[in-house]
Amino acid sequence: MSSGMEWVLKAQFEAGGGDRVGLFALDDGHWAVCWAYALPHTMQLTSCDPEQARHFFDTTRRSYEEREGLTFDSRTAWQNGSL
Repeated sequence: MSSGMEWVLKAQFEAGGGDRVGLFALDDGHWAVCWAYALPHTMQLTSCDPEQARHFFDTTRRSYEEREGLTFDSRTAWQNGSL
């Protein structure tokens, strides 16, 4: 049995410009939002409580949808039966 903790991907999207954002949950109750920027190829991870993480993720997704559109959104993929 492994004693390490593991992040579970809850939702994700990719913006039209190539940036990717994921919503993750850790099995100890912490959640995080991870931004992977297309250029200049950097990452940012913010760990917080579940409600705040969902708020960050949803706010970021709406902002990208308005500015450049999304090329992938896990909400749509899940509705179509795949991830």
